[in-house]
Amino acid sequence: MHVPSTIIVSTLALLGLGLAGSGCDRGGDGRSPDGLADEGALPGADPVDPPTDDDDDPLPPRVSDEPLDEEQVRFYLSRVAPVIAGRSLRYEENQRISEEGEAAIEPMIRGWVQEPGFAESIRYMVQEQLRASGEREGVDYELPGNLAAEIARDDLPWSTLLTADYCVDGDGSHIDCDTGAPYAAGVLATRAYLLSNKGRFNLTRANVMLEAFACRIYPMEHDIQPPLAKSTLIPMFQAESEDDQVVEEAAGGFGNGIGCYFCHSQFGAHAQLFVKFDADGLWRQEATGQQDPYNELGRSFDGLYTSHMLDPYAAADETSQMFGQTVANLREAGEVMSDHQIFGQCTVKNLVANAFGLHAGATDDIAQPLVERIATRVADAESDPTIGQYVVEAFTPDDVIDAVVATLGSE
Repeated sequence: MHVPSTIIVSTLALLGLGLAGSGCDRGGDGRSPDGLADEGALPGADPVDPPTDDDDDPLPPRVSDEPLDEEQVRFYLSRVAPVIAGRSLRYEENQRISEEGEAAIEPMIRGWVQEPGFAESIRYMVQEQLRASGEREGVDYELPGNLAAEIARDDLPWSTLLTADYCVDGDGSHIDCDTGAPYAAGVLATRAYLLSNKGRFNLTRANVMLEAFACRIYPMEHDIQPPLAKSTLIPMFQAESEDDQVVEEAAGGFGNGIGCYFCHSQFGAHAQLFVKFDADGLWRQEATGQQDPYNELGRSFDGLYTSHMLDPYAAADETSQMFGQTVANLREAGEVMSDHQIFGQCTVKNLVANAFGLHAGATDDIAQPLVERIATRVADAESDPTIGQYVVEAFTPDDVIDAVVATLGSE
């Protein structure tokens, strides 16, 4: 039986906190309806409060020490089987549920992450996150999904998604990635990702990276991503008020651009990582990051995008910072991001959201205390965990199971 996601949101104790604020420069989901960047939207800054953690865990304990009955166990496992194993329950699994009851949940889920269908489920999750699949105009948009599937199938660390020094073709062979860059950075340095998220100032590329893998939007906590000094940014992004704004297009409030520094002091650090990738997703050594004076704001020369940086040498340099650490390029940024605790927390949130049709990324749909507790349990067991380990820990806690079972019988 399909349970509407609205019912899940209202009844699951771990959900139902409402969507987060719109943040800076998101434009809804940050992309136009066709999945490409909205290149007609000028960057701006719509102030919102950064994500905060609740002091009290809103999840209730079990109301009884009695185990779940057979119907409840079957209901729960039938909900998660399609998004883990890519299939419905089998006859022998239904028999096992009848015989073992609640004790069948964890071993069945552990078994599912070893099945071929699990790798395909993870492929689809990543493809949906990045809006990259298929093949168009000679570009293989399957590369991110291929990598994700291999990582799941071969029990590789999930951090490999952002750090792999290779791509994976349709036959499963390791190949050079397709951007022409002198480095690889997992799914980030693929034309599939770069084309699907292109846009002026490289804002969409930075925004999707942050939301998909850190579950944050701009502005975020300063203790995680320290702001860039105002003096390092071009005049447009130094502005904190209408009086400060010296760029005519932004001074008129177009794109809420009058207070840019609020968001772009962080945005600029991550957008700089993409400064040498052009609109076609190709790495260009000659990129300068300079604004083309005869083109719209955010566009550099010859299909490239404008840097946030004021100094011309800094504008042309991929060196930037990720979560307060200096990085030489996108690859090093992926290593820093995937090594941070919020990468694991975001992985948990994405899995739960994917399973129950909820919003992932920077959303309050899923309670942060739950996310942190599960991610901590995974990290305590393994310093560089697999996606299978995340799945087992995300879908076997009593409070998650009980919350889903509470929707049994809902219309």
